Amino acid sequence: MDHKKSFAKVLKRSAAAMLGVLMLSVTVPEIPADAASKGFYVSGTDIKDANGNTFVMRGVNIPHAWYSSYTSTSLKGAADNGANTVRVVVADGQQWSKTSKSDLQSIVNECKKNDLVCILEVHDATGRDSTSDLNAAVNYWIENKSVLQGNEQYVILNIANEWYGSWNGYSWAEGNKSAVKNIRNAGIENMIMVDCAGWGQYPDSIKDYGKSVFNADSKKNTVFSIHMYEYAGGNASTVKKNIDNALGIGVPVVIGEFGGQHTGGDVDEATIMSYCTQKNVGYLGWSWKGNGSDLGYLDIANDWAGTSLTSWGNTLINGTNGIKKTSKKCSVFTGGSSSTSSSSSSSSSSSSSSSSSGSSSSSGDPYVSLFWGENTASPWGQPVSVMTTKNGGSFDAANIKYGGYFYLEYQNNNQKQIELILQSWSGGAGWAKVSPFEYGSANGHYYAKFSYNDCVSAFGTSNFSGYLDQVHAGCQKNTTTVYSLCYCYPK
Repeated sequence: MDHKKSFAKVLKRSAAAMLGVLMLSVTVPEIPADAASKGFYVSGTDIKDANGNTFVMRGVNIPHAWYSSYTSTSLKGAADNGANTVRVVVADGQQWSKTSKSDLQSIVNECKKNDLVCILEVHDATGRDSTSDLNAAVNYWIENKSVLQGNEQYVILNIANEWYGSWNGYSWAEGNKSAVKNIRNAGIENMIMVDCAGWGQYPDSIKDYGKSVFNADSKKNTVFSIHMYEYAGGNASTVKKNIDNALGIGVPVVIGEFGGQHTGGDVDEATIMSYCTQKNVGYLGWSWKGNGSDLGYLDIANDWAGTSLTSWGNTLINGTNGIKKTSKKCSVFTGGSSSTSSSSSSSSSSSSSSSSSGSSSSSGDPYVSLFWGENTASPWGQPVSVMTTKNGGSFDAANIKYGGYFYLEYQNNNQKQIELILQSWSGGAGWAKVSPFEYGSANGHYYAKFSYNDCVSAFGTSNFSGYLDQVHAGCQKNTTTVYSLCYCYPK
């Protein structure tokens, strides 16, 4: 959406968006190991988070570039209303005042503070066809890559809002292929999001040329976004066709913007939300507040804190398939398992993670709990993944001390097919597997213990608080259910 001239768009689109459905053969791409271990990654048409859990975006767009003094209040308001994701408008200086590196870092920090996945997008190239405008956005991200690096599990990079206003899929693809390559060559590994052509409303560009853009990404970690207003989202059949066509290339799609109406006509927001729920497709409403008098109907909230919602905002947030009923917090904030948003009427009762202390059920040793509940994963999966406090999680790795051990309670068909995995993306061993030194039974389950010395040997250092980012329970060859994971101290 373009904020200038009260966000009004000069819409020059053809009837090409109404072409019939062309279903393409789907080949699920191979997932690079480093993508899976660092942050969000593509798995077929699903987006997976750093814990390997499917993540479906539910959220709003935040107009930081034009109302920066209200960003912090807006982010908290979005989270309070159940959002699990925000798409934040920033500027590279070509059209609006440049968003500074420190400002960018503050946005990311505030999102993490509010348990929000952060999508950052440069808005200056909106509707433009020139590659110089796209390259300016790419250069901005390269200049600010230090904010992105190390935040791959929290931040998705939407290169440029609605770049390529014309309905020309080939030229849109050529520009974006170059942009994706330049971003990867600069060492940026975050998931990339690309808006489709035609001011975001020509999804056939994805259908016809999206796979070539995806394949240009050396990480195979690019997703696509459709902005559904009167052209791409005008009625139920158009909504469903455009989503199906985009998913037909075997890559995830997100509805990066949509409203209840627009300058050129009505939008079928009810079908957008219901079909996205049916297809596990993310959606992000436009926009929190500040759309100007002529497009004020696109405001979601009446106030920056979101304590009062507009008619559109009430539909988006409180509707049958709205944010509060369908949003689940990303598991990078919950310690391994996706749970219903704290703003929803209910939360997951099957699992929890905490840093509470107590006495271990099998040995009586004092302990710090990483996980308690019931999580199951398939062979070679990780039923439990817990982020350390170093990355905003619940477990303080400073608790890992000499003489202690990790205690894991679980059930599978082979007692000895279980392992502990210590992960680092900040200087330690990237994926250190630790074998148990003791097996046994307790509480009707198996248990395994992993010694401090074995953890140090596998991880390569005893500086866990400095380098350990995440702890996983690993299945090996059998489907496994984990009931508890804790770190125990000797008496």
